[in-house]
Amino acid sequence: MGNNISSIERGAAALDKEKKTLTPEQQRYIDRGHGVQTSTKSRLKVTRASEVKPQPVRWLWPGKIALGKPTLIAGDPGLGKSMLTVSFAAHVSTGRDWPAGGGICPQGDVLFVSAEDDPADTIRPRLDAAGADPARVHIVGGVESLNRDGGPETRLLSLRRDLEPIREAALTLPQCRLIVVDPVSAYLDGADSHNNAEVRGVIAPLSELASSIGAAIIFVTHLNKGTGGSALYRSTGSLAFVAAARAAFLVTKDKSDQNRRLFLPLKNNLGPDATGMAYHIEEAGGVPRVVWEKEIVLISADDALGREDDQGDHESTLAEDAAEWLCDVLANGPVPSDDVKKYAKGAGYSWATVRRAQATLGIKPRRHSAEGETPCWRWALPDEHKGAQMSLNVTDE
Repeated sequence: MGNNISSIERGAAALDKEKKTLTPEQQRYIDRGHGVQTSTKSRLKVTRASEVKPQPVRWLWPGKIALGKPTLIAGDPGLGKSMLTVSFAAHVSTGRDWPAGGGICPQGDVLFVSAEDDPADTIRPRLDAAGADPARVHIVGGVESLNRDGGPETRLLSLRRDLEPIREAALTLPQCRLIVVDPVSAYLDGADSHNNAEVRGVIAPLSELASSIGAAIIFVTHLNKGTGGSALYRSTGSLAFVAAARAAFLVTKDKSDQNRRLFLPLKNNLGPDATGMAYHIEEAGGVPRVVWEKEIVLISADDALGREDDQGDHESTLAEDAAEWLCDVLANGPVPSDDVKKYAKGAGYSWATVRRAQATLGIKPRRHSAEGETPCWRWALPDEHKGAQMSLNVTDE
């Protein structure tokens, strides 16, 4: 009994001593009926802002894909997302400029993690068709390890367990600029793609790795089958992947041209660039490749997916009006595309709406080059639409 009393007395004395070390704010907190954590085992890591050296964002694709940050590309199957990543690899491996005046691409090596395409009959031929330098593209075939019997085996890479092998592989390259994971769902190793915490638990360490080596990391995913609502919610796993990425892009079909693909921003936390791109797939020697258009796209991801049915009806009516307007503009003959864009702005039509009208009318821009004139692209009506009378007074600004 005496020992128990002594223990209580010692505990009370320790508590009294601890209370004496409390700040007035802590004491008032306790007096209101709360406890206070005085343990020094865990503490916040705090850095004074004045001690942080400001650094600009470094870009792989200026305004779109940042170095050292995770980027998400989402789209329905069959739209060429994998070919898109091959196109990125071609730009990075050769240092070619990005399309549509998108700026300089820093040359470097690419680490390619692909579960859906065979390296021999798909990835390598596509790299060649895209004009990539295959010596600077490195395809991950799995993780080599020992089985239970001590023998060698090759297993599927796990983004949860194989961070160090990924780091080692990236650091062995002369200059790793891009890591592609396609599709990310194949490498989650049981992580719930609908759980934000689990997704961040996978993405965050990879983001730190990418930051430490100065490489961009692109995750490819599919859209879910839901309709309506924001395009953000159509990415696999609700908002889990989009929330974890610093930038996210949608790949979708152009509703007015089924052969045209749109690459549109869903979010971009690092840059102000809200413009999209367009491309189509063509064959080169029997192998498909991405061909980028030379002009940017201004349509939003929500508009491209058709967020609501009545919005789609409105867009159809708007496209019909724009087609009539475009017939009037081109009724007297070919017009330079730059002038068409200027007239469209004056008439209140977005460039995306005019492009839909262009597809509806079957207008194919043709390059015009004459002696003494600056070469340009011109729009002209097909024969079946010629003869329309000019009903708008179109003048230069």
